[in-house]
Amino acid sequence: MRILVSGATGYIGGAVARVLRDHGHEVLGLARSERSATALRDRGVVPVAGDFGDPAGLSDAVRAADPDAVVSTASLGNDASTFAKDRDAVSALRDALGDDRRKLVFTSGSAVFGTFSGGEATETVHDERAVLPLPPEVFAPASAKVHPVLALGFGAAMKARVETERLVLTAAGVQGIVVRPGLVYGHGGSFDVPTLISLARAHGHGVHLGAGATIQGYVHIDDLAELYRLAVESAPAGTVLHGVAGEVTLRELAAAASRMIGAAGRTEGVGLARMLGMTGLSATGFGLTRRMPTGLARRLQAVFPPPAGAGAGLSVSLGKRLSAEATRRLLDWSPQRHDILEDVESGSYAGFGANGGQAEG
Repeated sequence: MRILVSGATGYIGGAVARVLRDHGHEVLGLARSERSATALRDRGVVPVAGDFGDPAGLSDAVRAADPDAVVSTASLGNDASTFAKDRDAVSALRDALGDDRRKLVFTSGSAVFGTFSGGEATETVHDERAVLPLPPEVFAPASAKVHPVLALGFGAAMKARVETERLVLTAAGVQGIVVRPGLVYGHGGSFDVPTLISLARAHGHGVHLGAGATIQGYVHIDDLAELYRLAVESAPAGTVLHGVAGEVTLRELAAAASRMIGAAGRTEGVGLARMLGMTGLSATGFGLTRRMPTGLARRLQAVFPPPAGAGAGLSVSLGKRLSAEATRRLLDWSPQRHDILEDVESGSYAGFGANGGQAEG
């Protein structure tokens, strides 16, 4: 097959492109600069000039490339406004593919099941048929005492994400498929794992929200890339796939990060403001506006904005439990890696963040 991958220079997209190429597919990658195009050529991927953030140009790029399938792993951010822009980009991909029943595989995420629990474990495990978006009383129950502005922002972001899922799954003329990866790890990359390691280095030991009993599903990047290959080759239209191999508590991950930096597994439970990287005025504003009316709190939060990396801290504070049993049965997907703690402690993340360096691998 001739397959176009958006985000092919990124962590997930790069792994997907490699696996597809290794299995004999012709792989094209979206490139918005000559630097990206060169990186793609070096990996054996054919560059296609286009920008995921420019829907009109993106549509033209897809039509010119004329692929049999598109795998979308790119994203413009992690809040409501950027997820809405992702939706516009995916809509352009869908329209450009026409009515020839070509495949469109969209990358969503386990955050659509994200729940605030104050660091405690939650019982509900969501399968591929779960109804979304989750209502506020489910993802931000009163018992979690979530800041109202934070709950509103998260709810709006997940609503936009779910809208994109629906756009893909109900699209006429294409075979739409949605993949929801769990916490992705491996080869020294990821969105969440480096956050936990950076927090550990900043505090001198591992940190987690509250008791650290919050549970998330995880998957190794190589197993996830294999799932994408199976999705492109075999998944029927309208399929939702969950990319998780197992579960881990955030206290266990924090302890692994602690051991990796030489802190002997010591961890500390902290509040959400510290997990979000808030200090000084931002932390003060976060606390002061908690019990204010939502409208006033929102205006004041503009004066005390969270740091740019707050989204990563939020991601490692949420419960995200999902089952992949139906996915495994449908595609005979059998993830091989379950060594997330070992990989963080002494594997591909060794040395991450030390003296500004990156992980090996």
